[in-house]
Amino acid sequence: MRVTRYYCFLVRLEVNLFGYHGKLMVVDLNTESWYLDDIQEDVFSRFIGGVGLGAYLLYRYSKPNTDPLAPANPLIFACSPLVGSRLTTSSKFAVVTKSPLTNLIGDSLSSSFLATALKGTGCDALMIKGKASRTMVLKISEDGVEFLQGSDLKGLSTLETEKRLKDKFGRFYRIACIGPAGENLVKFASITNDGGRQAARTGPGAVMGSKRVKAIVIDANGGEKPPLAEPALFKAARKHYSEKLLAQPETKAYADYGTAAMTAMCNSFGGLPTRNFSAGQFECADQLSGETMRDLLLERGGESETTHACMAGCIIRCSNCFGGPDGK
Repeated sequence: MRVTRYYCFLVRLEVNLFGYHGKLMVVDLNTESWYLDDIQEDVFSRFIGGVGLGAYLLYRYSKPNTDPLAPANPLIFACSPLVGSRLTTSSKFAVVTKSPLTNLIGDSLSSSFLATALKGTGCDALMIKGKASRTMVLKISEDGVEFLQGSDLKGLSTLETEKRLKDKFGRFYRIACIGPAGENLVKFASITNDGGRQAARTGPGAVMGSKRVKAIVIDANGGEKPPLAEPALFKAARKHYSEKLLAQPETKAYADYGTAAMTAMCNSFGGLPTRNFSAGQFECADQLSGETMRDLLLERGGESETTHACMAGCIIRCSNCFGGPDGK
């Protein structure tokens, strides 16, 4: 079979299916069971991945007028075809569900290492439906899903939850979890993963809480990668893209200041969301700029800055960590 796919970002080719497994992992909390469902090839030619794929799955598996916090509202984690390819800046996942905040389709993106772990299970997306009879932890690997009790984690923060689960299962597991806000169905609650990365927009954490799922633990040792059409060509393109990216002055600005590097620029052309989007410029933006924040943090903690990447394979490393007055 032949489908349309996008390769090297802009060139449209007619080839066999690449970049995908063609599988959806469905977790049914009502029955504590799971199964794999096929995703047809033509779906990927119309909905490339991430938010598009998640929106399609939401349309396919849910009904109109479903209450966002009802068991029938599915919670979907979807990957793009580039996840797991080692292309820099590509390791993200989308969470798609009906939003408790807007009562419309809700999508939220998060950079992470969890995306590659999910893709390594041999699936392009994970869908959770139903409602658990108790607080639960879902442990996922290439072998399937285990339904574990999570009552001992109730009320814990996301950082403490992740720490306990890492201590229990080991550092090679990636974890997405909710805190007290999600458990209590706060409509803008987030889903946290990888020690503080957030899928927050439109309140997916409340949907996860409504299903009584405290955490999802994914084995990162899984190595099932979808095939590439032209591995050698893709490797050359990946190298070229990385070299071009590192040569850009904007890349260095991101590495030095994080996404706060955009504050002054957005404010200058009236695109800085201000006072709940009622304005596009903020009179004190210079006090919140990446440059100002970096100077203040270095002054407070000394030259103790470290940088790391928020997702697998990213060469920008724009997450900056600074020491406090106590040196920690």
